[in-house]
Amino acid sequence: MLGGKVQTAAALRVHGPQPSLIQPRGKIELGNPVLMQMGPVRSERQSGEGPLIQAKLGDILELKWEIMAMDEELDFLVRDCFAEPGTSGNQGERLPLIENGCPTPAVAQKLIPNPIKAINSAVKLTYLQAFRFDSSPAIRITCHLELCKENCKSVNCKFNDGIKESWGRKRRFAIDNNINRKNEVKEFETRRFVVPRFAQATTSLVIVDPLQQQNSVIKTEQQQQPFISHSSISKQIFENNKKENNKNITKTVKKSSSLFEAFTEVG
Repeated sequence: MLGGKVQTAAALRVHGPQPSLIQPRGKIELGNPVLMQMGPVRSERQSGEGPLIQAKLGDILELKWEIMAMDEELDFLVRDCFAEPGTSGNQGERLPLIENGCPTPAVAQKLIPNPIKAINSAVKLTYLQAFRFDSSPAIRITCHLELCKENCKSVNCKFNDGIKESWGRKRRFAIDNNINRKNEVKEFETRRFVVPRFAQATTSLVIVDPLQQQNSVIKTEQQQQPFISHSSISKQIFENNKKENNKNITKTVKKSSSLFEAFTEVG
């Protein structure tokens, strides 16, 4: 304290978006605004557990999409998704998962038996049973998404147990006679963000087959068995030879003792 005044010093640190993302008009431009992740279902998720990098074949996983632009003016829908081997570029093995916002008939039976649910305008999710391709232990899922200004319109999907509402396909247009002009829109602008109308999200996961692991362990044990058997046989032969040698030594000692006694008596 000098002259009755208190002098203080402080370091001020300000956090915010990267300067390259801020346009001169002061809005954040997001080139890929939707994040997709796979993780355990909420009821089985442990505290602090993030997205998965590995799962077992047959596990039920939560496939979640979340828009990074936290703005109430924006919504999004999942149009199409497909899966492919994670380590192979062979498009012949590509498996369509979602088309026009609905699980495809090939996967609706078991892999994705439920529609996409809207938790809120920022988060959508569905459940996926873990599967894999023969050519790769990893799978890569890619989804095409469409963003909407205001709310998106849901679509009705057909399942074995009836028609269910899913959040995909078409967006709800505002009252406007010029539909063609609406279809030509390539980006949306809100008070804080500039986002593309169409986006893509990708995620990968390694799928472990417990049965395959078990077979691998059994095969390894079988490969080691001949060596173990050979070692056991060699040990048995050694023990037998040792016993036989001991018997021969005993006989020799007894014979020598008898000769010595006979020689003593003669003397």
